[in-house]
Amino acid sequence: MSKNRILILISLAFSLLAAACATVPEPAVGYDPANLRFDGDKAFAMEGDFVTRFPSRHSGQPNNRLAAEWLREQFESFGLLCELQEWQVINYSVPVDLRNVACTLPGESPQQILMVAHFDQASTTVLGADNDGSGISILLQLAEIFAAGSTPRYTLTFVATDGEEYGMLGSYHYIHSHPYVENILVGMSIDNLGRPYYDGVSFELIGQYRKYGPIWIGLALRQAADAAGGWTVNLRAPMDQLLDQAGPISFMDQGPMVAAGVPAIGLTGHTPADPEIAKLHYHLWHNPDDTMEYQSPETLHQAGRVAEAFVRQLLSMDSFPRSDDGPYLYLDGSHQILRGLPLYLILTGFVALFFVGSFAALRAPWPKRVQTWRAALPHLLSIWLPLLGSIMLTYVFVAVGLMDKYDTYPATSKDPHIYNPRWPAIILFLLGLAVFLYIGRRLSLRGGASRRRGNPQAAADHRAIKSLAFLVIGLVAVYVLLISPFSLLFLAPTLFWYLIAGRSLRGGQPKGARRSNLAGKALDIVLFLLGGLVFYGLFYFFGFVIYDYHFKFAWFMLMMFSIQMTSFRTAIAITAAVGAGLSLVVEPPHTK
Repeated sequence: MSKNRILILISLAFSLLAAACATVPEPAVGYDPANLRFDGDKAFAMEGDFVTRFPSRHSGQPNNRLAAEWLREQFESFGLLCELQEWQVINYSVPVDLRNVACTLPGESPQQILMVAHFDQASTTVLGADNDGSGISILLQLAEIFAAGSTPRYTLTFVATDGEEYGMLGSYHYIHSHPYVENILVGMSIDNLGRPYYDGVSFELIGQYRKYGPIWIGLALRQAADAAGGWTVNLRAPMDQLLDQAGPISFMDQGPMVAAGVPAIGLTGHTPADPEIAKLHYHLWHNPDDTMEYQSPETLHQAGRVAEAFVRQLLSMDSFPRSDDGPYLYLDGSHQILRGLPLYLILTGFVALFFVGSFAALRAPWPKRVQTWRAALPHLLSIWLPLLGSIMLTYVFVAVGLMDKYDTYPATSKDPHIYNPRWPAIILFLLGLAVFLYIGRRLSLRGGASRRRGNPQAAADHRAIKSLAFLVIGLVAVYVLLISPFSLLFLAPTLFWYLIAGRSLRGGQPKGARRSNLAGKALDIVLFLLGGLVFYGLFYFFGFVIYDYHFKFAWFMLMMFSIQMTSFRTAIAITAAVGAGLSLVVEPPHTK
């Protein structure tokens, strides 16, 4: 390629990036900070009354129902119109009654601004003060403040949700039973905002399993908070945005809203970067020590003031964008956003690398290429189908009671069900996988022998296996691109697999060659492991660092498959990618 052509390609690439990064204007402040009325001392008293009156109010417990009835009375005393939404889910394999308290303050327009906090708590806590008594107290005072004022421009809806700890079940139910979701202009979740060491507000835009909230809503929140004075709002860094969108599992009630297409944001307290505070913060999470001792009127005041400022900012707005949700990366320093067609072209270019690798591994005319893929297919299927079959086996375990059934999430963090795996299910899972692999390898061996008798050239060599493997990974990448583009991050390290040489350790080799092949096989295994770098990193980060599950996190992941929190389609894609990688390091079955 000539120097001029290279320069032209570089210029086109930079032009593409420049076109991709559009400027995002800072929203203007449209409310008067002098109108803010939030009172931290009052919120602290409300929270203390609520959590001590209704301890142990996790979903399905008697105090959960009593708490819902009490909250309804409180909202109605402010003049709001309330309804009690009731339904049933399956948790821990038993029916659990859930209920939302949904209250409305009618505005000049039927279009809604939705505010949500959850009144349930983890089963491992007693009072659940910060999580989420703090959010409930802020929600109650916001309702009282706005009900005491003039008729708002838009209808304000306040929902105290149930089942948040088991996968945002209350928020999901409210959104999916709403007759006019398009009337919800903005949603806001309020959670964990009262601890004395919080020094600002962080937010979450993750949708539940899909989508990512629009950046304008985060910028509007920050502008409103800055105008109010006091606490600042911490925007997500680009790398955090990427990871949020790569693993779209929401941790707050905005998740189902975003997934349903509602612009929504989750507000939570920002924890300073201090190891001792981080240690305390984790200890208090879903722990009996989450009490009023670790709540602060000043913190509640600052958090509530930000939430009120945001609502007043929304009430001042004439229009609400609904088309700038993810995927995107926002660069706060330059106010630039990478999104849309240019971003997809960049991601599509990455996906194309797998198909290029497939064709580069096997340079042959198309008919010959198809023939060699067919020869390599039984080897890959003999690994992939047993992996998929073992995942399907967990569905049987749930059906027969060897594993618990859950509506959305497998228990909650620090739950004994996660720290105490069901070993009969694990043992049967491993035995099932071993049997499936044995059967798959035997069938592959028989099919390979049959093909070789009919066509001596039909045996699959490593080049054919590598070509087919990268074709499969490319197809998996297309699936990921369509459902969760930034999840391609998980596939990026699998490019290491292209370096796998496929050394053989079969007998009959000279001693020197066997020693060399043994070293080559060890290198192949290292390259295979490098292909899982992102997965292993996240496994360590969540299992060992955040949740402190250690290797029991593998049990949690198995439950994610068993209840189809990870969907069957995604299970097909995951096992296909892993099977493709294993096919490069596992030798095809052979006869002497």
